[in-house]
Amino acid sequence: MGYVGSSNLTGAGLNRNLELNIDVQDSDATQKLAAWFQERWEDRFSLDITAEIIDLIANSWADEDQPTPFEVYLKVCHSLSQDARDGMGYVLPKSMSDLLLDYQESAVRTLSRRIVRRGGTMLGDVVGLGKTLTAVATALMLQAAEDYSTLVLCPKNLQPMWEKHIEEYDINGRVVPYSMADKVLPELKRFNLVICDESHNLRNNSTIAYDAIHQYIRTNSSKVLLLTATPYNLAFTDVANQIGLYIDEDDDLGIVPTEALHNDPNLMARVDGKINTLTAFRKSEEPEDWKRLMSDHLVRRTRSFIKRTAKKELVTGPDGTTTEREYLQFANGQKFHFPTRVSTPVSHQFAADDPAALMEDETTLDAVRDLLLPRYRLADYDNPKAPHTDEDTKNLDDIRSGRGNVSGFVRIGLFKRLSSSGYSFILSLQRQRARNELFIHAIDHKLRIPLGSFTDKQINVTDEDIETDGSLHGSAETRYKSLAESLPAKTKWVNTTVFKPTLRHDLVKDTETITSLLERFGDWDSTRDSKINALVDLLTNDHPGEKVLVFTEYGDTADYVAHALTEAGIANVALATGDTDNPAEVARRFSPNSNRLPSEDQSVSVEVERPVDVLVATDVLSEGQNLQDSHIIVNYDLPWAIIRIIQRAGRVDRIGQKSDTVNLYLITHENIEEQIRLRQRIKERLGAAAEAFGSDEKFFGGDKEIKILDDLYKGRVTEDDSDDEAEVDSVSEAWLVWSNALDKHPQITARVLRLQDMIHSTRDQYMNESHGGDLLHLHRLRRRRLRHRHHHRPRRPGADPHPLEALRIFRAEPTTPTAPLRPDHFDRETALVQGPLKTETIAAGNLKGVRKWAWQRLGGTVFGEKASAALDALHTRPLTEHANMRLSQARRNKYSLDDLADLINQLHDEDRLVIGATDTDTIKIVCSLGVTSS
Repeated sequence: MGYVGSSNLTGAGLNRNLELNIDVQDSDATQKLAAWFQERWEDRFSLDITAEIIDLIANSWADEDQPTPFEVYLKVCHSLSQDARDGMGYVLPKSMSDLLLDYQESAVRTLSRRIVRRGGTMLGDVVGLGKTLTAVATALMLQAAEDYSTLVLCPKNLQPMWEKHIEEYDINGRVVPYSMADKVLPELKRFNLVICDESHNLRNNSTIAYDAIHQYIRTNSSKVLLLTATPYNLAFTDVANQIGLYIDEDDDLGIVPTEALHNDPNLMARVDGKINTLTAFRKSEEPEDWKRLMSDHLVRRTRSFIKRTAKKELVTGPDGTTTEREYLQFANGQKFHFPTRVSTPVSHQFAADDPAALMEDETTLDAVRDLLLPRYRLADYDNPKAPHTDEDTKNLDDIRSGRGNVSGFVRIGLFKRLSSSGYSFILSLQRQRARNELFIHAIDHKLRIPLGSFTDKQINVTDEDIETDGSLHGSAETRYKSLAESLPAKTKWVNTTVFKPTLRHDLVKDTETITSLLERFGDWDSTRDSKINALVDLLTNDHPGEKVLVFTEYGDTADYVAHALTEAGIANVALATGDTDNPAEVARRFSPNSNRLPSEDQSVSVEVERPVDVLVATDVLSEGQNLQDSHIIVNYDLPWAIIRIIQRAGRVDRIGQKSDTVNLYLITHENIEEQIRLRQRIKERLGAAAEAFGSDEKFFGGDKEIKILDDLYKGRVTEDDSDDEAEVDSVSEAWLVWSNALDKHPQITARVLRLQDMIHSTRDQYMNESHGGDLLHLHRLRRRRLRHRHHHRPRRPGADPHPLEALRIFRAEPTTPTAPLRPDHFDRETALVQGPLKTETIAAGNLKGVRKWAWQRLGGTVFGEKASAALDALHTRPLTEHANMRLSQARRNKYSLDDLADLINQLHDEDRLVIGATDTDTIKIVCSLGVTSS
């Protein structure tokens, strides 16, 4: 007699579990069963149950004793930190590793791994943490390991700095400013790596520069490293456009925008079923979706994170008290302590004879609101009955279809300059009046008028007036001739005879309004300017002889302030604006020590010719500059984009700052309430235009913005970053936890490394948690890319927490007790994997749009038979973005059936017609955590 069964050799298997066990009584069958068993028992691949196998079982999910919650937490951290751990295989040159701090070196390894494996990544460290040096080290590492050459694209004012680094560290590379991208890149040789510094400048994918860069990267299959402290601006599309430089719209991202899909049931149809692509994410305005996506693409560290990685020491203060303070240590042994930010408001009251007081009253605000600004909406005055030349018609049509109506931008510009300085406001009014007079002169003499060229720069950048050319002196006739001779040859002109008489009437009306305002204000005298006097008092009494950086939004204001300070006897004043030939050189004269390369001897002070002690600058210096020879920032006007305050502070509050404090000043009239009220009054007068023409700069009013300003006025500055995206990235956070555990708990980490996948643990609910549940951490292998998935119940089904949230839920201490296993643990685990976490596939969706048009035109025709395979694919799978564009062009151009069939066949043969079926993903449970309800 023989027995065969599935009972395992445990107490439960032999006594309690109901298994499949049968007895075999037939002698022939018994002999065959015995032979079968003996053959396997003696098989050379069969293993004895040894201590090693017992240990494997004990470290697996099948063991009855659960690992501790802390061990499961460390296993998640080990898994999430894979990019950082894999990067350990890269070796930095000794000369560079000596210059990097620990957090920079770990970033270099993570960035290098992602660049090679995924085609690109983004370094979004907050201001002042040394992104440039980290990027240089990454380029050097990839040059040594992968033989990469490097192209650096950056704002023009940062070009000299990057060229200096390229030369000093012997990088095989070149630097091209964004402004030259469309001219240089089409003819440039292939570079393996493209570094885009201050990449938020590429947030708009409709610019010429963006298109040239995108085409270059695609044509040369270049990898991309994006550098920016402000990856988000007003919309998540800002980020999509940046990472879209190296991610195709149809690339399988491995995740879907679950929050957006839940909130908009029609989203899948709107993206033709391509829910796991960048195209789908562009439709999402849900932060949770973007946090999960960016966990794969963003390396971002904050000051608070760096302080958690730093060493600590006891420091005795002047009063004898001892405090613990964090410090970073350079390779030469020098220590760096983060300075303390000290915010001080500088309020000033308008003097009785200060004309600026009149500029903020209701009369002035109403007058600006009521300006007609006819020159910025010329198409509205087109007289269809008047004779037009072909050029007149074409140019007026261009205005209608393009940015011809920019009156909203101009009105906002006037209001902004009003709040900056009285001098700038008066100058803008004078320029407006002078140009109006030229147009009136042209109308009276039937002359042509220039239409102007309103570029992205003029609209988006605050450091210029939209009217900058032409003299304010001389007769209208003289000024008209001078302007006509000075304008570039590509300027568009239109005959004034094509306009209605109302154009002249409205020009005259605006001119009279502006004249009345200018007469009301009177002549501007800087000695009566209470704001300038407050600045002079600050420099003379509080910071005599110190290096001070004065920021303003406008070149006119900066020029005026620099001139007024020099007249007031302030020594060594310099100016840096968008019109300055070499702002970086002025910055070097102001801060020579901090503009040395890290490899230079830092102990020797640098001497420069024509040193600068007070530097008045626009935001041309608020990005990418090392100005930490100074520790004093003065905001002469209140920026309209709050992030500017943080960026300006970041010029001096940086690694290498030797002062214990960074002083931040904000000069305003009276108090914060008055400033907010002024902004609100302006916004009310703009109405809908504040939203339509606000460009990329917010109008004040949100709780977040008011709190930042209120803190500044009350002397409080947040210890860390004041922008909305201040979280560190999940890989850095996980690597910090794991590396700390390696040092502090080596025995536990050794055990965690032996733990197999699918392990589980249980803990009790924390005090700050409102419910119990369970959390899964999964690997998802998709197209040879490792993805991480997390799921937590009872979150909304299908909603994945982003990795940082998962880390917070998994978080445990070595002392966190292990709770009894939830009786429904494995049932929940099964339901999650088979339900909301099962593999997403690309849904074909219903035929619609251009796909439906092509199918209906060709289906059932002889031409359709010629393209039958392509039509079958088109019917069942969504179109690629490339195919969607080509077929849309075909529809607009009214392709014949024969040509349409040829096009579809061509796209199908090139494998560019539809998105292929997604390969089945392998989902592997790494670990799970049950949380018992209190």
